[in-house]
Amino acid sequence: MNRRYRLVFNAVILFLVFTVSVFSQGKITIAVLDFEAKNITQQSAEAVTDILRTELFNTGAFRVVERQRIQRILEEQKFQMSGLTDPDQAAEIGRLLNVEKIMVGSVTRLGSTFIINTRIVEVQTGLVELAEAAECRGGEEQLPRAITELALKIFYKVGLEGAIIRVDGEEIYIDLGNADGVKLGQYLDVIRKGDVITDLEGRIIGTRQETIGHALITKVQDRFSVAAVHTRKEAFRKGDLVRPSESDPPPKPVERPARRTEEPAPKPAEKDTETKKVDVPILF
Repeated sequence: MNRRYRLVFNAVILFLVFTVSVFSQGKITIAVLDFEAKNITQQSAEAVTDILRTELFNTGAFRVVERQRIQRILEEQKFQMSGLTDPDQAAEIGRLLNVEKIMVGSVTRLGSTFIINTRIVEVQTGLVELAEAAECRGGEEQLPRAITELALKIFYKVGLEGAIIRVDGEEIYIDLGNADGVKLGQYLDVIRKGDVITDLEGRIIGTRQETIGHALITKVQDRFSVAAVHTRKEAFRKGDLVRPSESDPPPKPVERPARRTEEPAPKPAEKDTETKKVDVPILF
């Protein structure tokens, strides 16, 4: 009997581990260091940072490292928890934490206005991938709303990216689904990658990207979704990238039927306007 319970218990544990690993696929691992305090208390800056961690997690696109784990690693390596601004040092901390991206930033108070500045560093390259800011003019009471909006802006730009895996007429299939945070009725930007961009020494530092159209999510499954073509400058193809649109795309153009070309009306027959000569006798 005990053996049966043990087997059932092990099976449940394996199922839970498998489920967590499956639903974690596609999410970005990020660590958010405590923001630098400028003209406010460090405690307030830490509170802002903590709310942002929660909001990033709630987008469904990030695996966020807990503050306690960050603090423990930094204390072991003699790093400061806050006030870090150097991208190279941030990337080094990111490698210690085994994350893909690391966020640093500051909270500044100017009168009754609060400004939150953030920078996301790609750990592998040490380059700043995104710099995003939020401004709150309503005092501390309005800060939570500004932080939520900031988290959504970050989510739209780096938190969710997929690809077209199939094109079927006016529908496309993408490799993002309910587990990735895709919602029914959501608009997507369709992006075509172009030539790589290199620095003067020939190192690849980026890729040229162009938004070639938009699509609207019509069906959502666990691991994939179906979207209808909304607008496009070029035909979509397998491998094109998709990202959530920051705002609703332009209205879908209305296709008007081609105008019938009417045959020109026949021209009226030209009248003979030539004056006939009349012989008039000569009078003496």
